[in-house]
Amino acid sequence: MISTLFDVITKLSSYAMVIFFAMFVYFKVTGKHGKYPYGKYALISLVLLVVFGTLFFNSPKGKEVIKKGNAEQAERTEKTTKKTSKKPTKSTEDSVKHTLSTTHSLLFEHQSKIVTSPRIFNVEVTDKRDTVESFRLTTIAVLKAIKNSKYQQYDTFNITFNRDLGNNKKRKIIKSTFTKNTLTKLNLDQLQTNQLKAKADNYYESK
Repeated sequence: MISTLFDVITKLSSYAMVIFFAMFVYFKVTGKHGKYPYGKYALISLVLLVVFGTLFFNSPKGKEVIKKGNAEQAERTEKTTKKTSKKPTKSTEDSVKHTLSTTHSLLFEHQSKIVTSPRIFNVEVTDKRDTVESFRLTTIAVLKAIKNSKYQQYDTFNITFNRDLGNNKKRKIIKSTFTKNTLTKLNLDQLQTNQLKAKADNYYESK
């Protein structure tokens, strides 16, 4: 019941924000004077949208929506990977960058950094609100991107996900390490998120 209420308020706030903002822009462009402070109403609607949207996605129903979205994206990612896996022509860096910019496993804005040395490939992703399951799904997506690239020059692949705590602070949530030998043998089409720890050469997940 509470989840439904949060969802309804979130949607209503979204509609209200669009309407008030449109009215605000209209009066600004035409130079006319509106009867109400539409700009303030739009801002209030935005605040309500953020607050109740956050509450909804942290509620049981919201988490179920995220989980369903993650599952659908995992399926789409798998289909996309199958289409592109025949001819790995991209560099590993370009392949991973493309995956991180297009994947829907990560629902919120995130920062990514790729650092390479002659034999080591490091991927680091930082965001504020995505779930641990989203990070696990994206780990698999990144592994697929690596395997569907010219990855043979590297011996070790490190994939790290951090939580952005603000004020330039972050906390490590998941870090996994896969050697080239391990990655070559992995069947990524059948790899599940709950198997990452067992399949990785090294795996860390915060509690």
